[in-house]
Amino acid sequence: MNDILGAGNTLANYLLVLVAVYGSLFVVMRHGHASLDPAFRKTFVWLYFVYAISVFIANYLLYRAGVMSFLPWLNNFFHTFIWIGLCLNFCYAGSYNRPLWEQFVFFFIFSFVVKLAEHAILGTWEFNNFFGIPGNLTYMMGWSLVDGMTPVANAIGIRIVSRFVDGLVVPEPKVI
Repeated sequence: MNDILGAGNTLANYLLVLVAVYGSLFVVMRHGHASLDPAFRKTFVWLYFVYAISVFIANYLLYRAGVMSFLPWLNNFFHTFIWIGLCLNFCYAGSYNRPLWEQFVFFFIFSFVVKLAEHAILGTWEFNNFFGIPGNLTYMMGWSLVDGMTPVANAIGIRIVSRFVDGLVVPEPKVI
């Protein structure tokens, strides 16, 4: 069970992460935009599957490569399919035309808060360095900075894929 839930964790811990952390941050995100624009739905679904599946696999491969701590399977599933796939994707749906620096800040802050909360509640994200820079806080902050670049990756990826997939909303973010 430790590989699935993490040492000492119960389903109640995951319910706390789901409701108190992801849920409350989603409410904050909805303050900026209340719903998903119908024109963005196909893009949302496309991004959901790309990120949920690829990041789920990448988290495990990065652990095997020795640059990430092991995320128990349920934590990795929640983090990728619910947090990244649904919540951060919803954040992107409401911010994709905002200045890139704002998008970076949104993604960095939300990601950092989630990592801190998952660390406190589930005991995960416990690695002691970020690519050789020491410190657990540095590790969580470093991966959050990487997450902050997600809107840039989205803009590039959507622009490329939209050549082959009709109906995707191609972002036109402002630089300033």
